[in-house]
Amino acid sequence: MVHSVLLFDAPGVVSALHAAMAGRDDLVVEMSTDALRALEAAARTRPDVIVSRLSIDGFSGTELLTRFQTSSPGSAIVVRFGTDDLARLSTCLRSGAKGIVATDDDDDAVISVIRKLTASTPGATTAGNGGVTLSDRVALELGITIADRLTETDVLRHELGDLRDKVSQGTAAKADFLSNISHELRTPVTVAKGIAHVLRNPDIDDGERSEFLDTLRRSLDKLMGIVDEIITVSELERGTFELHLADIDLSPIAHAVVTSARERHPSISIEASIAASLPVTADPDRVAGVVEELLDNACRFSLDGASVEISARSMSEGIVVNVTDHGDGLDRNVAKRSFDEPFSTGEGVLRKTKAGVGVGLHLARQLVIEHGGTLWTDPLPGGGTRVAFCIPASGATTPAHQADPA
Repeated sequence: MVHSVLLFDAPGVVSALHAAMAGRDDLVVEMSTDALRALEAAARTRPDVIVSRLSIDGFSGTELLTRFQTSSPGSAIVVRFGTDDLARLSTCLRSGAKGIVATDDDDDAVISVIRKLTASTPGATTAGNGGVTLSDRVALELGITIADRLTETDVLRHELGDLRDKVSQGTAAKADFLSNISHELRTPVTVAKGIAHVLRNPDIDDGERSEFLDTLRRSLDKLMGIVDEIITVSELERGTFELHLADIDLSPIAHAVVTSARERHPSISIEASIAASLPVTADPDRVAGVVEELLDNACRFSLDGASVEISARSMSEGIVVNVTDHGDGLDRNVAKRSFDEPFSTGEGVLRKTKAGVGVGLHLARQLVIEHGGTLWTDPLPGGGTRVAFCIPASGATTPAHQADPA
């Protein structure tokens, strides 16, 4: 059975295809290199197959494909375009293309698609049914593209799931934070209000008045500490935080923190092993705050009568401070969440037994990082936790985030 074919493409391509089809008794070929003449030929001859490249001679997208269908509704149209433009494949198929070949397919591949479209054997794809014929190259490239897209989709699905979980966790963490801060602020505010009421009594003697004022000062100091922590976390999140660096000796600072912690936690035995000299370039207030945070955490999570050890020494990596407690121990997931989330306390609000807004461990780690150091935690197998940090000793590289000298 003889089938008619109309070829429309650039002159060199049409000539090569026409030469490859010459001498084939089952194909009658007409060719054109002009879009309007090709449309006229399609309307006149109503070929079985039209082979055309898109987007030439002023036609764009699927406009030429649509015009061929209007001129010869019964023709099977084979579209040619580059394999780097497979995104247009679905558009061409929706517009009615019956075959797809690549512009760099050889002549035999194009002829093979034409023969499949005009085949009349049972089960073969014909011009009149709803099937689509692809050249081997297009099918391969399409398969690769689909596989890549499926992989990308799978990756995006997992990333979206992770993002959804993080958003949910972040929302829950901030909700917990609001409850935690209400819990933490209530105590010093209640104490302050009670003392203010008592101090209105003119009959209080000077000794009692002095004690009440000391308690009031401690409550207000705790309140200011909470506010300062929140402000610092906010500055770190916005990237506006600055250190006030100076060449200092960490040893007396650590000893002062230990003395203060012993006063706050008299039921805990704090054992200190601190080197006589620990020269560092650091913000003295901030690094003292980090040591205090770690030591307070260890004491708060230890039972009465338990011991807490703190050591500070100079090593080749820098100045290393270790704080070890023997309490219940900090779960690794809780520690990781505390590092990553500024409002994670590791406790539910309704069963909250330890003090803390939930920014301490996260803030301590961020402050150590700002100093060019690192902070890590090691839950101990027998119970308890070791938290340590290392910051560069004096003479090492100066951290980038620091305030200009006054």
